[in-house]
Amino acid sequence: MSTMTNLTDSLNQERAVLIDAIKDLPDDFLERKGVIGEWSIKNVLAHLVSWERAVTDFLPERIATGVRPAIFAVISDDEDGWNAKQVASREHLTVREQFDELQQSRQALLQVLRATGEETLNREHPWPEWKGTVAAYVLDSVGGHESEHREAVLAGVARLRDV
Repeated sequence: MSTMTNLTDSLNQERAVLIDAIKDLPDDFLERKGVIGEWSIKNVLAHLVSWERAVTDFLPERIATGVRPAIFAVISDDEDGWNAKQVASREHLTVREQFDELQQSRQALLQVLRATGEETLNREHPWPEWKGTVAAYVLDSVGGHESEHREAVLAGVARLRDV
């Protein structure tokens, strides 16, 4: 099996667990603030979109040059502020629109990864601070991030159902 197939399967499996846990919940549950910290489940989806889009945007140049993306410094300076701004920029979306945006961001990432090609996905140590492959970076950066938030969402869903 190809690296691209493995990467796609892993990312899609991670996403499916998240979506399956929330797809049948009423919109008012998904929009309820304070379920995951100050955020609603919809806000977490917006956060996931923001990061996935950031990775999609910076990855081609990072692969080509190895240069650390400028967005890293912005986020590092005020991660909570960056996250709040990104989530607020999607607050106007309906739950269904947020689901659509989540799907669109994944498709955009996969398109970039397909264009990258197998050889590049398998490149070891592509930049100084990353020892693994490009594919492992994407899986960690996007899939790992999603997994972390998925656990919080699943806990939030359990609390909502108990109420």
